[in-house]
Amino acid sequence: MKDSQEIKYLSKSRDSIFASLDIRENPDDAFDNAIKRGMKRPEDWMYMYSKNNRDYFKNCDTREFRSYPQFGPIAMLKKKFEHER
Repeated sequence: MKDSQEIKYLSKSRDSIFASLDIRENPDDAFDNAIKRGMKRPEDWMYMYSKNNRDYFKNCDTREFRSYPQFGPIAMLKKKFEHER
């Protein structure tokens, strides 16, 4: 997935306990992004959710959580400037 592509999330009910979280339609995109950003041994991790432009993963064995930014530094700056307009 390229930084410039729009990320698609599953729709959810406002009454859901998951209403504050975004869950990607395609978790493989989250893994591809995390691997580019330094994730080692992706087979040991589960994609959990996305929030505040970050993807969150939980280790299958240790239950440790890690997050990775969804966009590279240039794309994040670009998105920030677009949002401020």
